[in-house]
Amino acid sequence: MRTYELAIVADPRLSDEEMVALTDETKQLITARGGEVVREESWGKRKLAYPIRKLSEGRYVFLHLQMEPKSAGLFPEVELRLKQNDKVLRFLTVRTDLDLKRATNRAKPGQPVRTFSMIDDSAPREAVEEETV
Repeated sequence: MRTYELAIVADPRLSDEEMVALTDETKQLITARGGEVVREESWGKRKLAYPIRKLSEGRYVFLHLQMEPKSAGLFPEVELRLKQNDKVLRFLTVRTDLDLKRATNRAKPGQPVRTFSMIDDSAPREAVEEETV
């Protein structure tokens, strides 16, 4: 089973209902093609590093996904739909299971493997998952 993280930066002028509708539409597209949405994180409005379409803020949503390797052909269609949507400023899909595998291979036997997740800037960064090899 492969795991992915889909980050979506949407127009900050969207209402909460429009943002929920955009997220639900993306989740339905993923589940209809054999993927599974494991977790959803809504970060709300955040300042962008640089202006996009003359906007300095964006609404951030992260979807954590799981899917079989044979259904990995799903992403071109999801990304095409996100590109065509004027409400979406940017998006990024990252395969996260390879990072955990690399961390496990680098760890010494008996040592915990620490994987970090992007956490709210106001909270201190902590290890969110520890496994012993």
